[in-house]
Amino acid sequence: MNNRDNLIGIFQTMYRWRKAIRNICLIALIGSIAFSLTLDNYYQASTIFYPASPELANPELIFGYTSQVTDYFGSDRDLDRITEIANSAEVVDFMVGRFNLYEVYGLDSSSLKGRAKVREYFRNIYVAQKNKNDAIELSVEDTDPRRAAEMANAAREKINEIAQRLIKNSQSRIIATFEENIKNKAAELEVLGDSLRRLQAQYNIYGGAEQGEQLSAQLATAESEIVRNRARLEVLDGNPLIPRDTIEYIKANLRAFERERKNLMTPDAKNGGISVKEFNEGLPKVTVMTDLHFQARKQLSFDLERYNQIRAAFNTDIPAVQVIETATPPPLKSRPKRSILVIASVAAAFLFAVLGVLLAEAYRDFNWKEIKNG
Repeated sequence: MNNRDNLIGIFQTMYRWRKAIRNICLIALIGSIAFSLTLDNYYQASTIFYPASPELANPELIFGYTSQVTDYFGSDRDLDRITEIANSAEVVDFMVGRFNLYEVYGLDSSSLKGRAKVREYFRNIYVAQKNKNDAIELSVEDTDPRRAAEMANAAREKINEIAQRLIKNSQSRIIATFEENIKNKAAELEVLGDSLRRLQAQYNIYGGAEQGEQLSAQLATAESEIVRNRARLEVLDGNPLIPRDTIEYIKANLRAFERERKNLMTPDAKNGGISVKEFNEGLPKVTVMTDLHFQARKQLSFDLERYNQIRAAFNTDIPAVQVIETATPPPLKSRPKRSILVIASVAAAFLFAVLGVLLAEAYRDFNWKEIKNG
């Protein structure tokens, strides 16, 4: 019963003060309408994109040297990386300069306060965050719907440029390392080539196994001919029926093959040939140096191929973001919500008016002079 009497008392008080409450609400209504009409209309343009996988810039994937399945979209870490880039100071400063926001917001670009204010203003109209589908939604508000769309698209392209630059910076460091390595290996290959040529000239070994087979065949032939001519000479030398010219011819052949065997067995600088002894002594050295030279050439060829692949990947324009939706000029404003602003203002005015009336009725008989004089 007391609660009911209290409510009745409140409604009676509100009824007695109804004109004052009505006037306060009317003032709030007119004031909020007037204020809302002075606010500029803002239009929000949005673009949606996913981060591209950095593996797309991998030369092995580009040239098909791996069986790994290509994933065109990035992981959660790539999503976080692109989001950090989107909210970086570099993107903000780019947008400020690109769209001359100092002039748009009427700020002084030469003062530190102006530079801080323009960044603050821009961040109030710029949002880049992950949406419910794990994509990045970038939104920009502006009083000009066309400029809002241009700013959103420009911000996305700047994010793509920065992400690409980070990848290309890593690739450029790898390229510089390969260039230095190739330079050193080319110099090493030249030294190995000079050493190989000196050994080949020193031992007259240019054919390796083929040359060894040839020397063995020559030595075997010389030995065989010596034995054959000696046998013929023993049989024919004492026979009076054999002409002396034939005997001398056999002797000459024997001496020739003996000399050939001697040259093959012992080195002779005068005849400019190669002996078996020289060949056996020099072949291991030449073989080792030839193998080192071959391995160096093989490694240099591999590094050059790898370098060209990385260089080709570096020069290829691989996007760092996969665009799902580009920003277009929005047909409807995003704010202010004038009706909500007016309703909220009138409701607040009504509540404060009622509260004020109730306080006034409650303390109407209170002697305020006692407080002043006390």
